[in-house]
Amino acid sequence: MTTKQLVTGALLSALTLVALYFTFLLPTNTLTLLTITSVMVPIALIRGNVKTSLLVYITSSILCLILMPLNISVLYILFFGIYGLLKYFIEKLNHLSFEWILKLAFFNSVFFIGFKFIKTLISPHAFDGLGILAEKFIPNVPYGDLLILILLGQIVFILYDYALSLLIDTYYSYFSKY
Repeated sequence: MTTKQLVTGALLSALTLVALYFTFLLPTNTLTLLTITSVMVPIALIRGNVKTSLLVYITSSILCLILMPLNISVLYILFFGIYGLLKYFIEKLNHLSFEWILKLAFFNSVFFIGFKFIKTLISPHAFDGLGILAEKFIPNVPYGDLLILILLGQIVFILYDYALSLLIDTYYSYFSKY
């Protein structure tokens, strides 16, 4: 790994931590700021290579565990940090339907891990309000709250993937030549 790649990785890790810190300061913009943090790993891939992007992810994850609240750390480590790198490898397959199957499989596995994590470790009653809402719109359906959560999660994930692609394309078209 060259000095340029190390410096690029360090700077992108620092920018990731700054954006993660802003998620703590501005809780209403958490999803937007986490999306911005997930662009840093693909930028490291564009400016360096896979090793540089792994350096950014691992460094940011370790520092995030030390410096950030647990909920932000878990979101970054399980999904937002690694997804840009996985997206790169999945999209190299050049088979659109298979790509979406893999992306949705990854998202759903992380989604269920996060769901179980929140229900068991953080708050067992975290989704009670969603259950009441589900009972109004989908009466007499077992696990209606989970069904609504899964459906909304798929929609938000597809929008997130599209936004991430736009951010990567914007970076690539404007800044990669420098």
